[in-house]
Amino acid sequence: MFGLPPYLVGMNDLDQADVRRIVYSSVAVRRDDLPAILTQSRSNNGLNGISGILYADGRRYLQVIEGTPEAVAHVFARIRSDPRHADVRVLSDERSGERIFGDWTMASVPEEGGDLVRARLAGLLRNAPDDVRALFPLAA
Repeated sequence: MFGLPPYLVGMNDLDQADVRRIVYSSVAVRRDDLPAILTQSRSNNGLNGISGILYADGRRYLQVIEGTPEAVAHVFARIRSDPRHADVRVLSDERSGERIFGDWTMASVPEEGGDLVRARLAGLLRNAPDDVRALFPLAA
């Protein structure tokens, strides 16, 4: 019988588990990669118990990923080796007792803002620490 990969052990207790949250930025290698990145992220993150948000402005990505420490390490290693990202920089790496993004496998913020996008992002970030909220310019 097959066991769960180590980064998936304890996923049933995600809301009560130790949550690791990484905020990173990277340079977009190609502007048209965003739809594929979102599709892949939503699929993989759901399987890995990862939640978060991705902001893209066509030149860079700013992303928050959160989940069990093992799952976040696994997913972030994959992001670092993804050729669609360049100059990956960790802006914050912390542990928390709760998630900011709940069951959102990967919320996204399009380049073209607007009141609806600002309101959605502000709602998603309402419980985020001030330093994380400050990284997302549309949430102001």
